[in-house]
Amino acid sequence: MFRALILIDNDFVNYSVDLIAVAKQLAGEESVEICGLAINLATQEVKGFDSLICVEEPAIQIKDSRVLTDIIEQVHQKYQFDSILILATEFGRMVAPRLAMRLNVGLVADITDIEVEGQERRLIRPAFSGNMLASIVCDSSPIMVSVHPNVFHEEVRIKEPKMTHFPISELKASSIEVLSVSSEEKKKDIREAKVIISAGAGFTENIHQLEELATELNGSIAASKPLVEQNRAPREIQVGQSGKTVSPNLYIALGIYGSMQHVEGLKNVKDLISVNTDEGAPMNYLANLIVVGDAAEFVEKLKLRLKK
Repeated sequence: MFRALILIDNDFVNYSVDLIAVAKQLAGEESVEICGLAINLATQEVKGFDSLICVEEPAIQIKDSRVLTDIIEQVHQKYQFDSILILATEFGRMVAPRLAMRLNVGLVADITDIEVEGQERRLIRPAFSGNMLASIVCDSSPIMVSVHPNVFHEEVRIKEPKMTHFPISELKASSIEVLSVSSEEKKKDIREAKVIISAGAGFTENIHQLEELATELNGSIAASKPLVEQNRAPREIQVGQSGKTVSPNLYIALGIYGSMQHVEGLKNVKDLISVNTDEGAPMNYLANLIVVGDAAEFVEKLKLRLKK
């Protein structure tokens, strides 16, 4: 029996549930038991797990990575899991390495694929700035893994989990003090978009010029890593291995060369249009439709055509 624990991120519950697919792949041909860890979470809509370990304590500071590390360690000490899976959000990237150090095991971060042969499990992740893929063999226990949101998908979520309430034996006081709270308008996450207009280094105009086209197509604007590094686009709209993974129906790549780092951020894209002056750009080999030409000119002509 392969036993896996998934930490449910309260801000990204659906993406956390998708990690069930990762646990199933890790188990290979072994039977698998998948447990979710819910900390101060309303669990009525959480389905698909075999069991749900619930920790309910109002004093828990949910955004303190040290406190959460203590809780996960206590849960693991009682149940002894073969693998612990954590979503690679900004917060998850603080918890996962802390927990790996605490349990004295390695951590394979930002995996994109899994290969299992017998008892050997190989975790695949981009390496060297996304220029190649590394295959990492895990022989320590538990296998510690962090996974980008939206890379793996668990479609069937009907199963009602068995609920278990876990009492915390010792809860350390949080060192985080809330000084003030402010609210801001929630922006549309590009991971939810069905149409994405994405600009790369070959798009020489201001990225805000894509807003009209995005409105016409009821889509969202995204960017490649070079634009973010040039401070021409915010990091929250970056697509790629070090950004976000997207699965739109239509992805329009404007002046994007198509490095492995960027391509790793594209999963299950139905239609891809690549606009590039370089006919040999790798992105063109992934596209359904290739436009050889200037990306900014293409945008202006497409807007005119849509108005007609």
